[in-house]
Amino acid sequence: MNHKKANWAFLITVLLYIGMSYVIAIFFAEMTESFFFSNLVCELAVIAPVLLFAIASKEKLPEFLGFHKVKISTLLMTALFTMLTMPLVTLVNLISQLWVENEVAAMMDAYRIGEMSFFQLLIPLAVIAPLFEEVTCRGAFYRSYQRSGSRFGAMMLSAAIFALMHMNLNQAAYAFVIGILLVMLLEASGSVWTTILYHAIVNGSQGVMMYFMTRVSPEAFSAEASAMITTDYLMYAIGVYLILAAVTLPGAWAVLVWIENREGNHGAIAELWKVRKNRTKAEVGEEAQDKKKKDKLITIPLILAIIVCFLVMSGILASAVYYVLMWLMSM
Repeated sequence: MNHKKANWAFLITVLLYIGMSYVIAIFFAEMTESFFFSNLVCELAVIAPVLLFAIASKEKLPEFLGFHKVKISTLLMTALFTMLTMPLVTLVNLISQLWVENEVAAMMDAYRIGEMSFFQLLIPLAVIAPLFEEVTCRGAFYRSYQRSGSRFGAMMLSAAIFALMHMNLNQAAYAFVIGILLVMLLEASGSVWTTILYHAIVNGSQGVMMYFMTRVSPEAFSAEASAMITTDYLMYAIGVYLILAAVTLPGAWAVLVWIENREGNHGAIAELWKVRKNRTKAEVGEEAQDKKKKDKLITIPLILAIIVCFLVMSGILASAVYYVLMWLMSM
């Protein structure tokens, strides 16, 4: 599966996701009240196209998707890496809320999280979403883009796709950062199992926190509670997490280096960010030739998918669909 097929898969994913959302909302409205069902439908829309393209390309799925063996000590250090990077993720989340609302809190209020059982909340967040999304983004998409010859480009583009798949600006902001961190973790460990674990810990910790918060205060994620979070509060929290991130990120980098050495992938992370300086003319000419040989990652299907995602996130697409439906109903 090459980058061209990956771009087509992403476009189909976006259209399928949006189409299924409208079909369910219009014809199966009662099902949208189920967090488990809504999450499962979304995740199936995410994973199905890339798996079909990979199978059609005759890929050996376990190897292609990155399901390689990993040491137990690496998994334990992955948990530590997750904790050390959480301040950075939270920082980006807080900064995004200066302009947009906390989308997770809004969704939890809509799904009446306080009425769910612990496992009804945790399984979609900490099992289904991490498995499906990591197989898709760090598995199929990253591996496909990596074959173009640009590891840095593959990392940035797979992170951008991961962000866009969330279909809202708040989650997209910190999902992009997580996408970069996960590719670095994937290269260090050599296995998608570590990125699944990272994703599961992040989502699971949020789920546990939300579950117990609603037990203490049932209105914790209501619109009224969200309105109490002022700009001054956000600025104070941003300052606190900026300091925390500055303290924990060097430790996170040290953990990554430990993992890559432990798994025998020496220099894998640095290779993602490698910048060559003081190059000779011959080296410059050789690099130019290499660039010509590399395929361009950006194709028309990818551009169309990105445009559609931004139309959804801006609310323009929803407004357009609403007016079209109103016009059809009036005929």
